Amino acid sequence: MGKRHRNLIGRIADTDNLHDAYHKAARGRRSSAGYLNFKEYEAAWLAKLRRDILDQTYLPGKPRTFWVYEPKPRPITAAPFQDRVVQHALCNVIGPIFEAGMMPQAYACRKGRGMHGAAIRTQALMRQTRRRGDLYCLKTDFSKYFYSIDRAVLWRRIEAKISCRHTLWLIEQFTPREGVGLPIGSLTSQLWANVYGTEVDRFLAQTMGESRFVRYMDDLCIFGHSRSYLHALRDWLEMFCRHALGLTFSKWSIQPASRGVNFVGYRIFLTHKLLRRDSVRRAKRKIKRYTLARDKEALRFFLAAWLGHARWADSHNLLRSLAAQHRQLTQEVACSAKTKSPAASSALPTTAA
Repeated sequence: MGKRHRNLIGRIADTDNLHDAYHKAARGRRSSAGYLNFKEYEAAWLAKLRRDILDQTYLPGKPRTFWVYEPKPRPITAAPFQDRVVQHALCNVIGPIFEAGMMPQAYACRKGRGMHGAAIRTQALMRQTRRRGDLYCLKTDFSKYFYSIDRAVLWRRIEAKISCRHTLWLIEQFTPREGVGLPIGSLTSQLWANVYGTEVDRFLAQTMGESRFVRYMDDLCIFGHSRSYLHALRDWLEMFCRHALGLTFSKWSIQPASRGVNFVGYRIFLTHKLLRRDSVRRAKRKIKRYTLARDKEALRFFLAAWLGHARWADSHNLLRSLAAQHRQLTQEVACSAKTKSPAASSALPTTAA
């Protein structure tokens, strides 16, 4: 058994750590009502959170739940701002502890890795493995991953690393020991989903002796030189995930890597990367909707995020096409506005009698 960490609560409730957590929680939310209320009484809020954590009287507030529909419908749980501060303070201290035990094949929600790092590593792994013969890819993901996490199994992993009872109490305020599932949208849920997925990584690397894979949360790509090998590996992996973790595959496929690998928003080939078709379709719909509605602010925010994602692929011609589409739509909107203007002003006298 590895090292167990104790006496962590003092670091979590440290004033400097809470200030750092406050600034992290404020990123991208400086116009929200929760942030503005917290900022107005910043010193009092931070002192209260510190006191409640140390006295074990802290209780999370009621979260807000809303739905997102792209790329698929799912509920998102948004914690009140003060709870986000506490979660950041907690993860500032315990995050590195669990990060040290994660496998290098995991890329989701990890500093210096992320979606683009996963795409780059996948292509590099394809090129390295391809030199030794034909290359196939087993691509799979788990059905309702966050909602299928067995919290009893998760807590065994938590208690294997942390022995500080006060810290375990604070963790339990956000992640109860009993039941199944974690809410999407919580900072602690991201950490625990990664910790849970480490069991999959360890099974592949340590039990099956397979290191040619990349995992991005519940999406998994494994490379091999034969279909039969990957079919057998899939059977073993499915059995382990079902019986040890309570996870099932939602879909899976084994295809030649020469057809491209659909992973982390890209179609990855040995020589280049393209954006996925559904991502391009959604982008075109949003550009058209925002342009016709003349919502320049929403269009600016969307393009800033989406273009940043698109430029990691070989997308020069696509971006030129989208720019031309946007110019054409803008001209049509301008022409439409001009044709309405004379009709509206025709009732007004053009010259004095």
